[in-house]
Amino acid sequence: MNNIFIALSTHHVKYCEKIAQQQKKATNILITSRDFEVDKTIFDRLIYLKSKAYNQSDSTVSKIKTIIKKASVYKDVVAQLRDLRNKAQLRVYFSSLEDMLSNHMLFYFSRNIEGVVIEDGVLNYYMHTLEEVSQFNFLVKRLIALAYGIKIKPYIGHTSGIDYDKVKYQLVRQPNFAIKPEKSRQLPQEKRKLTELSNNNLIVGQEPYGNMFGSDVYISKLKKLLTQVIGSDNYSATHKIYYKPHRHGPRLDFEALKRDFKNHNLIYVDDETSMEDLYFDELKCRNIYTFDSSAVFSIYSEAPLQLKEQINITVMPFYKSVLNPLFKKLNFTIIENDL
Repeated sequence: MNNIFIALSTHHVKYCEKIAQQQKKATNILITSRDFEVDKTIFDRLIYLKSKAYNQSDSTVSKIKTIIKKASVYKDVVAQLRDLRNKAQLRVYFSSLEDMLSNHMLFYFSRNIEGVVIEDGVLNYYMHTLEEVSQFNFLVKRLIALAYGIKIKPYIGHTSGIDYDKVKYQLVRQPNFAIKPEKSRQLPQEKRKLTELSNNNLIVGQEPYGNMFGSDVYISKLKKLLTQVIGSDNYSATHKIYYKPHRHGPRLDFEALKRDFKNHNLIYVDDETSMEDLYFDELKCRNIYTFDSSAVFSIYSEAPLQLKEQINITVMPFYKSVLNPLFKKLNFTIIENDL
């Protein structure tokens, strides 16, 4: 078997490493960013993406420029994989059909290819289709990709691709809760070390909502969430409030936010380290707040059993509350939003 792993985030790199270690007889090829730390001994080939790992575009023009750059980079990747096209056994591990490379590899790279989905946050736990994606944005992406020889398909069914027969299964943390549980298998998870918790607070940011609804709306909702933190029974003015922005999306004016909450110890953590690694290695906060970030689901899933119930996770869904059924099953505190 020839395995092609597409890892577009630090935690996906780790998942791919664990999967590849279980398939040592296969030829394992990793496609990822040079920004990410990789155990090179695990893979037979490494293909590095010649672009920034994360998209922090904050305007239509910059978004289009990012798509153009990514299409150019993906064209080079496909060229480097040309020798695999006629292999009899070919499998691609990917996370979402919204990604141009993943889409192209599954549908157009080879008639012999099959797919395996690797969990992408909470995407695998609620119904998300092309109807939830801006049709204009997808059309622009499709046309730009085509100009670089990268064909992508308007997919049918779930965005993960799990509905297609050529996608054999998905690897997820909680198979019983996932979309298509009958095609879901346990994702190899990292064993985290966590022996104690601090009484500090962590807010997991979701800047992409600033692109979707506007920065003013996002900041307004963030202030509402901050007010919930400060009003919590678990809060003391002596406690720190860490804010970790999302890796994608525009950066907010955090200094202005600090001025609005000047009597509180707000700390901005703009670090390329994944939220999960940062939490378990450094922050270890007992109280976690977010709108509906997948990172809190990851933290909960990876936390040692003896401390899992001591972590207080509060969510304030930003839009549609499609994840509320999952959050309820996990006993997260849910604050209703008014958007």
